[in-house]
Amino acid sequence: MTIHVKLFTRLLLAALVVMSSCKKDEYSLGDTTPPAKPDVTIAIAGQDATHPNGNGKGNIAVSITAAGAINYRVDFGDGKKPVTSTVNQFSYQYSHTGIKKLTVTITAFGKAGSSSTYSQEISVYREYEPDPSFVTMLTNNGTKKWRVDKDTPGHFGVSDANTLWPAWWAAGPNEKAGLGIYDDVYTFTATGNVFTHETHNDLFGSKEYLKDFDPSLTGAGDYTLTGPTAGAYTETFGYDGDKATKTEYITFSNKGHLGMYKGVHKYQVLERTDTQMSLRCLQDPGAWYVKIVAIQ
Repeated sequence: MTIHVKLFTRLLLAALVVMSSCKKDEYSLGDTTPPAKPDVTIAIAGQDATHPNGNGKGNIAVSITAAGAINYRVDFGDGKKPVTSTVNQFSYQYSHTGIKKLTVTITAFGKAGSSSTYSQEISVYREYEPDPSFVTMLTNNGTKKWRVDKDTPGHFGVSDANTLWPAWWAAGPNEKAGLGIYDDVYTFTATGNVFTHETHNDLFGSKEYLKDFDPSLTGAGDYTLTGPTAGAYTETFGYDGDKATKTEYITFSNKGHLGMYKGVHKYQVLERTDTQMSLRCLQDPGAWYVKIVAIQ
């Protein structure tokens, strides 16, 4: 009898163990309440009433407050990898040139992967800092004068926008003589980035764009504008480019141009030495080329 009781007890205990092992485990994620919506302050370096998009350095500072947040991720809106940190203060410098509108997105993460998001649109100005040799070449670190390199083959030309040489047409030496372009003098002054264009009261270009100088013009096609509306003018110039690709540009603030006037104020520098430059600008039907030579 005792043997039977002991055997029964053992079988009962074994059954209880098996039943206990078959019972499903239960887990709890705990509190999954997401953090509060981020309260964000974005300060653009040097921003004031005179410089609404900043001082040209491209720096911003981001400060975040979000109750219940454990860490933060900031996407600065320029296509680069977002930055994640447990610290709620971020500093960042953009690499674009000029004024760019960007959307900054902040994600605050809480317990169990919960999150809250906030986005803000900003406009940031970053000034291009040219290679010192570019400035020296163009201005002689003071004042330097240039003219169209009229004696050189290909001093004017045209191609499609994807070609870096005048594949469609290239002017021969002095081919455009008498049109009021070979006597133009371009003066670049380093202090204040001042550009002066001595025209001798005639400008050559496309009539539809020369309306920038004389709004009374009608029609289109090659044209030499003469008289007071084609007189000398002074404005500012600037630099632009991409250091990663070693691309350099000369830009003008208003009517400034080099060579034939096509209504464009940004010129890519294709080649440069201390005394010569090959440049192009983009305008329908493609790209227009000019070579200039130092005369000082």
